[in-house]
Amino acid sequence: MNNSTVRFAPWVGPHYERGFGGLRMLLVCESHYGAKQHERPTVTPEIVKALALGQRHPKATGKLRRHPHFTKIMTAVRNVRQVFTYAQKTEFWSSVAYYNFLQEFLPDSRVPPAQGAWQRGERAFGEVLTVLAPDLIVCLSMRSGKLIRSLAGDVPVAVVNHPSSRFTYSKVNPVIAEQIDKALLRKPQGPAFVASAAFDRWCEATASALPTPGPHLAAQDKTALIAQRREAMAALDQSSMAWTQ
Repeated sequence: MNNSTVRFAPWVGPHYERGFGGLRMLLVCESHYGAKQHERPTVTPEIVKALALGQRHPKATGKLRRHPHFTKIMTAVRNVRQVFTYAQKTEFWSSVAYYNFLQEFLPDSRVPPAQGAWQRGERAFGEVLTVLAPDLIVCLSMRSGKLIRSLAGDVPVAVVNHPSSRFTYSKVNPVIAEQIDKALLRKPQGPAFVASAAFDRWCEATASALPTPGPHLAAQDKTALIAQRREAMAALDQSSMAWTQ
């Protein structure tokens, strides 16, 4: 039985435990957008594979373009401006974790979350912190920065603008670099990482998720995919509800 409050499994790179630059790094954004029918447990790994790494769903009739959102994050964390090779992108995303705080889809970036969404997100984020035990959190949302800091305990947190909102490397990079230095100084006294059943489950979700196809599916395949997503989400929600009762 799933005893997790996390509805959307985080992306957990296969080398997360080793970390990026020696740090277990958790990248946190705010939300996924779309119709509720497209909610599914593996949405985050699916999106990273498609939009950060440029991978293609096996049944897709076309390929999604890599999204600047992920390139900006990688560029800011690495603190270097260059054209990255596929190997460099793979190395980076294999070494970090990526998570969206709100555990329900928003229909649009201009639509505020439903009542209770932030509180539900807090419970899930607490679990993510326990399971992933990050050395550093990079929060890519000024709106949720204060909340993330309050939940992070003594874990260093770099709070910067979202890549789509007044994001400039001249302002963002120094903030991240400063917190990286703090995290490196703290790491010898930080907690040791211990893998758990939830960690293994999220690693498996990351490894097995297919890249999201976006709109590039034949009508029959799209109908089948929506049905699969609803079934997977309903099973997860039902299991979680049974555990909390």
